[in-house]
Amino acid sequence: MKCYNHRETDAIGICKNCNKGLCKDCVTEIENGLACTATCIDEVEQINALINKSKLSHATAAGSYNRSAYISGSMGVIFILWGIKTEGVTGFLTAMGVLFIIASVFSFIAAKKYKKM
Repeated sequence: MKCYNHRETDAIGICKNCNKGLCKDCVTEIENGLACTATCIDEVEQINALINKSKLSHATAAGSYNRSAYISGSMGVIFILWGIKTEGVTGFLTAMGVLFIIASVFSFIAAKKYKKM
């Protein structure tokens, strides 16, 4: 591949923003990427910022799913215990408790998926 600006020179990399081949005179090294010296530096920095923000949002989402799982599980236990101690609505309360526990299991599974990303 040849440099986009200097057709006779071999390219050493590709701009992360515009995907043009760049020689050593046209390239600027930026954290996690290369950019065209004159035009794409700001755009590549913004792309890197979006990628870093996305990585952080996955960790935040995993924490939210974990909290949801703990709350749902706790509610499930409370409903089941309340159903055992209460006469008359035992079946309803126990069923609600089981549903909350199932919801907590699904939340734990979702949290695990987000932690892998």
